[in-house]
Amino acid sequence: MGIKKLVDNYTAYNLWANTAIVQWLEKMDTQLLYQSTPSSFTNIDYTLQHILRTQKYWLRFVTGKSYTNFDWSVREKQVEQILKELIESSEAMVKETSILSEEDLELELTLDSAWAKNKLSRYEYIIHAINHSTYHRGQVITMARTIGITENVPNTDYNMFNTLG
Repeated sequence: MGIKKLVDNYTAYNLWANTAIVQWLEKMDTQLLYQSTPSSFTNIDYTLQHILRTQKYWLRFVTGKSYTNFDWSVREKQVEQILKELIESSEAMVKETSILSEEDLELELTLDSAWAKNKLSRYEYIIHAINHSTYHRGQVITMARTIGITENVPNTDYNMFNTLG
């Protein structure tokens, strides 16, 4: 599989998995998403916000848009909007990366931020962003189980995505 096909498949997977999580969470009492539970973040809402912010950040970076003044602020009690934006951001990732050629994806980009300085190919940053979301989607499911939500838990595994496709 070429890099172009891999990136196109992974961005489609990311949209599919985020859609599954969002559709599952939209059926819950919103207050559950604000309930405190031990994890990297104190509740499901904050975890979703982290996924969203980070995905938006990396999309800006890999598409050459300014990321130096990126808004990392946390929003309070806006989980419905966060869920909507997560899907929109995932759709934007599919759209904006789909126009990149194999050569565009192989191009090395230099990251110069306060927390990291490195140089990787564009496709490595894209795959990193998706892996990051995958990691935190797993946390969302574990957090939900911790607060007693065990029904209709979506299977967002990459292989499941490829099985359904």
